[in-house]
Amino acid sequence: MDKSLWWLKPVKSQTKTHKNSNGTFIHYSNRLVKQRTLKAITTQKTTHSFIVFPEDLNYAGTLFGGKVLAEMDLTAAKAARRILYGTPCDGAVTASLHQVDFKSPALLGDIIELTATITKLGRTSIEIYVHVEKENQQGEVATICDATFVFVSIKDGKPFPHQCWLMNEVPQPVN
Repeated sequence: MDKSLWWLKPVKSQTKTHKNSNGTFIHYSNRLVKQRTLKAITTQKTTHSFIVFPEDLNYAGTLFGGKVLAEMDLTAAKAARRILYGTPCDGAVTASLHQVDFKSPALLGDIIELTATITKLGRTSIEIYVHVEKENQQGEVATICDATFVFVSIKDGKPFPHQCWLMNEVPQPVN
């Protein structure tokens, strides 16, 4: 499969709708339109790790939740940044973070492993699932938490279409 696809950008005036054989609708225009190249994203995982030090502990002697959230955001930001290489975007910013439930605490000396996976791409949005595990000093691994982050690609401080698509998704026309 070719890694770049050409799509037609619909023009608002004189647009028509056609029902495809698979039941989906295609909107098109009979006027001349611009074409855009979509960047195919094949690598979807990013990892990050750190060791719990004394300054990372809360008053109860476990890893401070705010530290975990900050590291999750950094891991997701790395994933978003990497898919934007070669695009006209300046970068991406965190738009939202969905529910985080802490399942187990981490202690001093534990190794924390974070894995970010790109799960969905919108026009400007990038949805990233982050999973956090701990490895204690006996080598036992347990899940700490997980969450879904949504980033927005930007250019000049404003949302800007990133022009990317996931190889495991069916690409949609970019408006």
